[in-house]
Amino acid sequence: MAERTAIRGGWVVAWGKDGHHMLEGGTVVVEGNRIVFVGFPDDPACPSAERVIDARGKLVSPGLINLHGIANLDLQVLSIDGTSSGGGYNRPISVLDPGTSHILSDEDFRTSAEFSVATMLKAGNTTFCGVTTGATKLWEDAASEPYALAEAAEQMGARAWLAHTYQETCDYAEPDGTPRVVWDRDKAQVGLDHATNFIKYLRGRAEGRLTGFLFPKRTQRCSNDLLQETMRQSGSLGGVHVRSHFSHSLQEYRDFKSKNNGTMVEWLRDIGFLGPQVCLTHVLFIAGHSATGDQPGEDLEILAGTGTSVCHCPVVYARGGVAMESFSRYVAAGINMGLGTDTFPPDLVEEMRLGALINKVVNRSRSAGTVRDFYNAATIGGAKALGRDDLGRLAPGCTADISIFNLGGLTAGPIDDPMRTFVHFRRGRDCDTVLVDGKVVVEDGRVVGIDEENLAHRSQQVWERYKASIVAWDYAKRPADVMYPPLLPLVRRRSTDRTSS
Repeated sequence: MAERTAIRGGWVVAWGKDGHHMLEGGTVVVEGNRIVFVGFPDDPACPSAERVIDARGKLVSPGLINLHGIANLDLQVLSIDGTSSGGGYNRPISVLDPGTSHILSDEDFRTSAEFSVATMLKAGNTTFCGVTTGATKLWEDAASEPYALAEAAEQMGARAWLAHTYQETCDYAEPDGTPRVVWDRDKAQVGLDHATNFIKYLRGRAEGRLTGFLFPKRTQRCSNDLLQETMRQSGSLGGVHVRSHFSHSLQEYRDFKSKNNGTMVEWLRDIGFLGPQVCLTHVLFIAGHSATGDQPGEDLEILAGTGTSVCHCPVVYARGGVAMESFSRYVAAGINMGLGTDTFPPDLVEEMRLGALINKVVNRSRSAGTVRDFYNAATIGGAKALGRDDLGRLAPGCTADISIFNLGGLTAGPIDDPMRTFVHFRRGRDCDTVLVDGKVVVEDGRVVGIDEENLAHRSQQVWERYKASIVAWDYAKRPADVMYPPLLPLVRRRSTDRTSS
């Protein structure tokens, strides 16, 4: 018999017939990788345990599910408070060269992957769907990038859905800075082939914690044929999860509308790219959004009716002044909603809080954007999108993925309602303990087996090389402080300065 672990004394978010509910002073007992009891310690049915985790003053939550987590060093932070024309960090800014290698070396990819997995776990993400980005990507991921991420996730004990991304276009710029786009179906097929091989490679690894999915990166950068081939491959691989960025910019919406009848959601329905195995990330600009000027159509009803999930990432879009209109409207339509971070930090608690506040502003209602709706998205919504009803809830028989957050201290204030305190006054950094598959992977706020200081140092070195190389490619040869100006004037100490002895 496997050793039992009891998590005792905290506020336990238990699962019942009516959804999540709170047990004050509850207990969760884990045996092996399964939950065997959720209730109170004086219940005669509560089994004994060899190990006890003291959760007094803490929230015991099902592990958070990050449906769209940036799984490398995030270049998007360069654009915070910047202009959209700042640096073009997300595409090569020189003449197209299909033979261009990625800035990052294989060793850099390993460091980037370790950093990403560690920061996800530390914030209470027991499950994440990895998203990889890069300044020098052409039609697909760098060959070693997703494999490095799989290695890091396996080493640290995370549960991850991973993909080798692909699409049909490559962005680049002429020497004078004129943007160009090249379409190439053959190169996209090579990327799709790499993606299916990667899915097969992951099967059986890490005791089943790693799962592959198909990720045509952006729907508007894929032909009907590529999207349909993706769905065919999903079927041949047993119905694997499919993900794509969709309707994430107003320009994308306008470009489609200028060339097509109907809506973008109707387009995906008509080509067969919707269904329970599909999750569309963002889905911001649809008919009915105030920026489009169009009246609401049937887009939400189509998504709900096909069982397609939507992943909302409020923080990264709030940084650009964009909001979903609105999360509550999508929930009311019956769409399964999940949450992702899509930027650094991978803090789903912050996504819940900011998402709820934005929702209240957009709806001009105090009662909109409830904690319950956003917490559901970060737990059971993510689990449903991935086809895993054993995740995102604490109930006997479920997989033992659990995150424990500190609620106490002056910064949280007096605790009236623990869930209100958690979402509105705490952050991912308040995560104390994380179990994945019943194993402790974060203890006392630190990732087990990782030298965090060394990892932070290595990651900083990779980041500085990464940024310097991007700047060196600029067609206009602008210095870094012009391309990505600091938010306050930065005065550096002169190297000739000396301190008195």
